[in-house]
Amino acid sequence: MAEGAVKTYRLYHRIQKVSNDVEAESAQEACQKVGWYIADVWVRERTPVVADLTSESGHRGGGWKNVTPGEVRP
Repeated sequence: MAEGAVKTYRLYHRIQKVSNDVEAESAQEACQKVGWYIADVWVRERTPVVADLTSESGHRGGGWKNVTPGEVRP
């Protein structure tokens, strides 16, 4: 994914027990947009659907993956 590309993050606030889907360039920015501390949030990142001709469905992916706060992803 290109540098500065917008991703979709699903944020779950562990104290308030609410979630939000937020578009941002990073998990930290997503938390800032909703006014939450990243330490209080469980973060998942939306993964794209990718063509895969070896699978029965013809694609793979298209779900949510866990994101560790502070983790740098290429």
